[in-house]
Amino acid sequence: MRRRIAPITAIALVATGCLNLLLVLEIVRFVLSNDMMISGRSTWDAGLSSIADAIGRKPLEAYAQILVHPVFFKSREPFVAPPPAPPQPPPQIQSLVAVSDPGLIVEGVMIKAGLSRAFLLSKGGANGAWVSEGEAFQGWQVKSIDRTGVKLEQSGRPLELQLYPK
Repeated sequence: MRRRIAPITAIALVATGCLNLLLVLEIVRFVLSNDMMISGRSTWDAGLSSIADAIGRKPLEAYAQILVHPVFFKSREPFVAPPPAPPQPPPQIQSLVAVSDPGLIVEGVMIKAGLSRAFLLSKGGANGAWVSEGEAFQGWQVKSIDRTGVKLEQSGRPLELQLYPK
């Protein structure tokens, strides 16, 4: 069986061939017309200076200050005085009582519905107890309990015990 080209395909092929032929003829005409125009010399001048004009210029030493301080270097920034030092905080008065380790450890903290409790344990013994704020444990008054630890006080001397010491 012999294949036939559809009429629309044949029309498209003929149109494409004609278009190609017209474009080739236009290119040939353009090339031939430009060959005739190249014979004349252009009178355009770029206006660039020549080395002969360099006689009236300043010597390089005249720009010494500019070369010493380049435009975008940090040395070109204006001087800004450093900010004044912050005032020294007043010295804290240290208690004369020697701080000794009471041997207490925070083993756990429980905070639920406004009730705060901490499990305190003595390092030396196995006696531990759950205490609330305001209660006493081995002579220490529990001042506050939060999620990071417990604050105790004995005879005006504060002590903060961390749940996870660093």
